[in-house]
Amino acid sequence: YPCDQCDYIASHTKTLKIHKESKHEGVRYHCDQCDYIAAHAGTLKKHQESRHEGVQYPCDQCDYIASHTKTLKIHKESKHEGVRYPCDQCDYIAAHAGTLKEHKESRHEGV
Repeated sequence: YPCDQCDYIASHTKTLKIHKESKHEGVRYHCDQCDYIAAHAGTLKKHQESRHEGVQYPCDQCDYIASHTKTLKIHKESKHEGVRYPCDQCDYIAAHAGTLKEHKESRHEGV
């Protein structure tokens, strides 16, 4: 499902609708408890759960507590499962995908 306003291609009509609302129509979701503003309803829901409702995700292998399931997954992969992200251009190895991306941008793309 291609976007008629940019090069974005969605795999579902619902995803395309969300894309168009947030990227082209400026739809925003305001938190009713603070000044936070999200581009997606799901992001606002996660914000409210972690910041205002105290929802937490404890690690079952150590004392770490995450505020999001994605953060807990990243923690478990790097701390308990030994997942690493090697650079394909040098010997650097990162514990997180985002760290590898930053490394590549700063060391190999001159950013």
